[in-house]
Amino acid sequence: MTRVHDGDGPLWCSNGVKIRIAGVQAPDFESASPCRAADPRRVNYRCDNAAAKRSQQIVERLVLRQTLRCEATGKSYTRVVARCTLPDGRSLSCAAIASGAAVRWDRYWRQYRMGDCR
Repeated sequence: MTRVHDGDGPLWCSNGVKIRIAGVQAPDFESASPCRAADPRRVNYRCDNAAAKRSQQIVERLVLRQTLRCEATGKSYTRVVARCTLPDGRSLSCAAIASGAAVRWDRYWRQYRMGDCR
């Protein structure tokens, strides 16, 4: 991975593909489109620049300059939604939750059949 926008993505792969981490939700930067006051999706998002930056930094430590194994599970806007595995075998979704970078988003956790975090 070469770049991280925030704690749930997009994450930029070296081949240019943008990944949205499956099954989790992280704080968004206040400039993100769902955080704009007129956007009806706002109720589903935590819009907080400081929290989004912390989440971004945690995920950067997990993925930057690492080769992840990712399985596409769907699409979200211009991003591929994927279940990714870190080089040490841990689920990226579970690692993001355990580290406090993100929370489990139950609707999508079930939809993408994420399984249990160990």
